Amino acid sequence: MRGVWPAERRGFRSRRITRVLTRTLLFGALLGPVLEDGSARAEPVRMEVRQVIVDPMRGTPVVLLAGGGRLLPIWIGEAEANSIARALAGERLSRPDTHDLIQKVLRGLKAELEQVTITELREHTFFAEVTLKRNRRRVRLDARPSDAIAVALRTGAPIYATPEVLEQGMPLGGRQSKLRNRVSRTLGMQVQDLTADLAKLFAATVDAGALVAHVEPGSPAAELGLRRGDVVIQVDGTPVKNSRDLLDKLRAPATNRFRVLNIQRDGKFVTIVTNPPSR
Repeated sequence: MRGVWPAERRGFRSRRITRVLTRTLLFGALLGPVLEDGSARAEPVRMEVRQVIVDPMRGTPVVLLAGGGRLLPIWIGEAEANSIARALAGERLSRPDTHDLIQKVLRGLKAELEQVTITELREHTFFAEVTLKRNRRRVRLDARPSDAIAVALRTGAPIYATPEVLEQGMPLGGRQSKLRNRVSRTLGMQVQDLTADLAKLFAATVDAGALVAHVEPGSPAAELGLRRGDVVIQVDGTPVKNSRDLLDKLRAPATNRFRVLNIQRDGKFVTIVTNPPSR
């Protein structure tokens, strides 16, 4: 008879429909929380370490990360700042520091630092996570962002930040960053205004000048012997008021064959003689 299914056939179809419905409901139950929490599980953004500067208001080092069209400043300790700055400059110590040691341990264990992720900002403190890989096993460990960044720069591991963390940053190229507004660049070095707190931090006895925050390796500033922490106080015998004043003086035509920079380094006065930067 047409339209009549055998009993076993009807039972087979019924069981198949039941299984399909069960799988659909189960899949939906598993997928639902993921979709509901989709915003919290958005893909992290790849970041680049731009530079290490000193916050002129607090006198503490800051590492600047850039990515996703935003700039993310993270305040860190002085030891970690020096370690990150050395890694950026490609400098090596005669004896390994803590982050060099971690790199060597990973290499000795044939493990890989797969990535670093700045995961959250909680009570004004940034948190990070490092992902280690050895053979087929992955391990995620809690870490301070400064330590994680210092090791990542030595191993070449990528650095990420979650979208929630990146919201704490500021648009790149904007004027929202007071830190970047106070930092100038010349001769392959970054200089910033000297403040009372910075003077104490770098043992400077002068109350005005331009502090050298970073010197790129192989740059004219590096060849002149300028170092991080130097305070430029005079150019050709004329006092330097701040970083902008230093740039104006270095860009101005030199009246003599040689240009003389007077700096203070570790509380001592040093004189550097150079050809005019315009030549």
